[in-house]
Amino acid sequence: MVVLMRIFSVLLFSLYCSALSAEWFSASGTAVIFDDNRQLARQQAARQALRDILLQADISLAALSVINTEPLGEELFSLTAGLPVLQIVVLEEDERDNRLSITLKADVWPQASLCPDRTLSKAVLLTSFNLAEGATQVAQSNTGLAAEVSRRFAATLQRANADFLLKQGASYSLPGADKLQSAAAAQQLQKIAQAAQAQFVVSGQLRNLSFGVLPGNLLSKKSWTRQFALDISVTDGISGALIQNNTYQTRTLWPVPLTTPIDSGSDQLWRSDYGLEVQRLLRDAVDDIAQTLACTPVKAQVVRIVPQGVAISAGSRQGVKSGDIFRLFYSDSFTDSWGNQYRQLTQDNIELEVTQVYPDHALTRALTQSNVLPVQVRDLVQIAGLKERKYAN
Repeated sequence: MVVLMRIFSVLLFSLYCSALSAEWFSASGTAVIFDDNRQLARQQAARQALRDILLQADISLAALSVINTEPLGEELFSLTAGLPVLQIVVLEEDERDNRLSITLKADVWPQASLCPDRTLSKAVLLTSFNLAEGATQVAQSNTGLAAEVSRRFAATLQRANADFLLKQGASYSLPGADKLQSAAAAQQLQKIAQAAQAQFVVSGQLRNLSFGVLPGNLLSKKSWTRQFALDISVTDGISGALIQNNTYQTRTLWPVPLTTPIDSGSDQLWRSDYGLEVQRLLRDAVDDIAQTLACTPVKAQVVRIVPQGVAISAGSRQGVKSGDIFRLFYSDSFTDSWGNQYRQLTQDNIELEVTQVYPDHALTRALTQSNVLPVQVRDLVQIAGLKERKYAN
């Protein structure tokens, strides 16, 4: 009886939410069919469509974790949703030129949150992708391809407004994850993150761009294939610690003969099987970062001392609202006997209420009777409470 009551309560809650504020969104996704595997292509296309629906609704891409595309036999699949997506309907499916496209419609409740409370977008600095040593046997146009992949990854990251605020910084290139964990690398990361007022730093290395060949037969000519392997690292810009390092890789047809030059930014490349696959991997990488950082509390810098409060480096573009509460941290640095610098944070009981919000900063007042705050520029604050639970993240 208790179980039935719980199920009934969940149904009533879903119906109430749907009637109150749910909204329908639609989007399409396309995937390449490899080795006649239509089921995989269907799942990939459906995921892309659902992803675009979340972006339209300004919902965290971490919500993809509660949506499953489950295979049912050779050709069929099911879509299982959870809050904030209440219902998913397949509107259309089309197959042509070895591509499978799906159009979905979903009933979304933006007020639902995957975290205990509404969270804010994370301030992220993206460094320029570079080529790892021995990334490929053929060097033609690889530098241009790395730059174009970096640009497209930045655009993919920037679209996810509910998850990330992309910060501008100098054009840095960082080494691979194995070298990011040294004390010197941690110090460099802290400096560039602080200069950009970013909480996290994302870097990437292309590891494999080598070519292969598929032999022809009586009915077809030989064709070229190409590898793609990209390492994406996420580091904490405050501590310099490595948070996540994943490799994304694929191998598919290259659109032109090996000796034919191709513009790294051309439609010919990015509308080919290879280009579509690389773009799918870039989306997957952004989704994984969103999932990892989903409920991480936002930290910001003190940028100015104001009467009875401070100005902080987080504003409306990150979702900060008047009435939100931040808690002050003290920043303490020291140097060990080997010359290595360390930075530690000590939480204080002083709470700061946001009084005015601007796009990239906010003014706060201290919720204390003290007239002088023991705080310095570049000290840190962390979100402690939000005035209203309105939009999901």
